[in-house]
This record gives sequence, structure tokens and C-alpha cells, in this order.
Amino acid sequence: MGYGIYDGLVDTLLEFLGLTDSIQDSLRSTLIDSLEMTTILLFLIVNTIMLIWLERKAWPRMMNMRGITFVDFNYGHFFGRTWKFGFLQNIAEFLKFFAKEDIVPEKADKFPFNIGFFAFVVAPPFMLGALLPLGGEAVIANPAVGFLLIFAVFSLYPIGVLVTGWSSNNKYSLLGAFRSAAQMISYEIPLLLSIGAVVIVTNSFSMLSIAKQQTTTAFGLPFAVLMPIGFIVYITALAAETERVPFDVPEAEAELVMGWRTELTGFRYMMSMATEYFILLIGAFVGVSLFLGGSYLPIIPVDVMTDFFEFWPLLPTIIITVKVWIFVFLFIWIRSALPRVRIDQLLDIGWKRLIPLAIINILYVIALYLIEPSIFGDLVVI
Repeated sequence: MGYGIYDGLVDTLLEFLGLTDSIQDSLRSTLIDSLEMTTILLFLIVNTIMLIWLERKAWPRMMNMRGITFVDFNYGHFFGRTWKFGFLQNIAEFLKFFAKEDIVPEKADKFPFNIGFFAFVVAPPFMLGALLPLGGEAVIANPAVGFLLIFAVFSLYPIGVLVTGWSSNNKYSLLGAFRSAAQMISYEIPLLLSIGAVVIVTNSFSMLSIAKQQTTTAFGLPFAVLMPIGFIVYITALAAETERVPFDVPEAEAELVMGWRTELTGFRYMMSMATEYFILLIGAFVGVSLFLGGSYLPIIPVDVMTDFFEFWPLLPTIIITVKVWIFVFLFIWIRSALPRVRIDQLLDIGWKRLIPLAIINILYVIALYLIEPSIFGDLVVI
């Protein structure tokens, strides 16, 4: 089930080429899916770039610093005063990293250092665009396992971190890799447990079905309101999975130079940092779909939203994008408010705090569901 934005274009192209009907039928779906997948990847990449810009702009303001102000056009003649938004900073950073020499340590294990990094760290997140619902009920792929496939792909990331840190032949990289892998493995458990309650009340792993069911809940409230403990556990675990403050222990510059990234240089280092933001963005899309209603707005009935979507096809994409940016802004806020925790505190929070809280959330939701199932809405199958 695709988005339908390229159907007419592909049909016109195939008719112009004058191919046989059998060849047209075999090429049509492939071309449409390829174009839509490319569009989604460009959409996610642009949002990742804007996310980096937002953090560099908002976080310094929260910390009473200047932030990005210099590398940009002068917008003063548009706004009546001198405004420098710093939109060109990311382009300048890209050119800087792209121009730097890519250095491979002399005694590093070359094959895993080169192949393992791109195969397990960079490539997996870029495979997930087809699973993200960016247009109401439309998505390129809606497998039965749904969002579990996304977290299964995320589980490859610690392998890439370990391989990169070990093959660097650097003790700082190796120590940072072990700490990073231990952190990610520890927080994958509460991350999945926090979603367990959502699966129980929706009987589905499909993000489309879960998002739509939230329009039929009591008072039209999203699951973030109905199961706040699970939502808080999800946010905390996602921050740890993406090594965000206060859980950026593996790459603490004051302690480990740069963690498992110590020997990464130039374009390779840039891709490692961009991948971290890319994973955060995908995690935000999943969180918005599972806890905040996805493309649907709270309280507004689903039939009214469907009519709006038919009249304005881009409206669901705009709604979910705004929700994702609010979700991400919360992480930036947390970064400016909390100090970094120690490694022992980090593991204690994951094993001794979040896992019990996630289990309590599941028991609370089960009890509430047995008392009044209609609170969590009607089951939806898409």
C-alpha cells in the first residue's frame, strides 16, 4: 500500500515508452515503490539536517549562549533588523568533513573497520524509511511484525559499534564500544516493555492501526495520556539508545576522548554522528505513532480527520512532522536541563528503575483494560 503520489507519473511514462502490458505491470509497482522510497529518504535526511540545526540553535539559547549566528545569509532586509539563522552551518560542516582526509589507523583491522562500520552502523537505519507511516493510512510496507522490525534493525547498531571499536586497535575506542554496547543492550529491554502495554490493548504491531485506534479512545486521548508511565519509559530508553544527554556516557569527551568514535575521521565521523540523529528521528516517528496518535489529532473524530485528509493530502504528513519535531524538542530540552550520569547510575536506571516501571505500566493497563476495555478504543485492522 503506497502513497499514490507517483501513480499517474509512472503510468504516463510507461505508456510513452510503449512497452507491453506484461512488462508495464511488472515495472509499475517497482518504479512507484522506488520513487516513493527515494522521496521518504530525502524527507528523513532533510528533517535530520534540520534537527541538527534546531539543536545547535535551541540548546545554546537554553544555556544562554549565542548558538549558530555567523555562517549564513543576512536576512535583515526581510525582517527589518539583522537576523542570522545559521541555516548554512550544516552545509559548511558537511563540506569541512567531506574535505578532510579519511584516516585508517595503521594497525587497525582494515576489513571490519571499513565494512563493519558502514554495514552495521550506517546502512540499517536507512532501510527503515519504507516502514514509516507519513501519510495517514498510506505506507510503502506494512508487515505483520510492524514496528518490531524497526527495533530488530536497531539491534544491529551495537554490533557495528563493537566491531568498529575493536577493529580500531585503540583502547579508548574499545572501552567506549563496550560501554556503548552495554548501554544499548540494557535499554532495549525497557524500550520494548514500554510498548508491550500498547500491543496488549491494540492487539497489533502495525503503527497504522495503533495510531488510528487512538482516535476512538475515551475522550479521544492518545496513549501517552492513558498510559503515561509507558510513555516516560519509552522517552528515557530512547534517549539512552541514541546516547543522548544524560546518557551520553560512551562518548563522554572528558572521560573517553570520543568513545568508540575516537579513530573515526572525516566523512566517516560525520556519518556516525548523522546516523545517531537519524535513529533519533526514526524513534521519534515510532513514538509519535504509538503514543501520540500519529497523523491524527486528539479529540477530533476519525471520520472528520479522514475528510480533511482527502481534501488536503499533505495534511497528515504535516501533522506527524510537527508532532515529531515537538517530540525531538523535548530531547533537546532534556539535554539542557540534566547533567551526565555515571556508568553505574546509567545501568542502575535501566535495570532497576525502567524495567520495573515498564512492568508496572503493563499491569496497570491490563487492570484498566479488564475493568473497562472501551477506554483504549476499538480495535482497528489496516
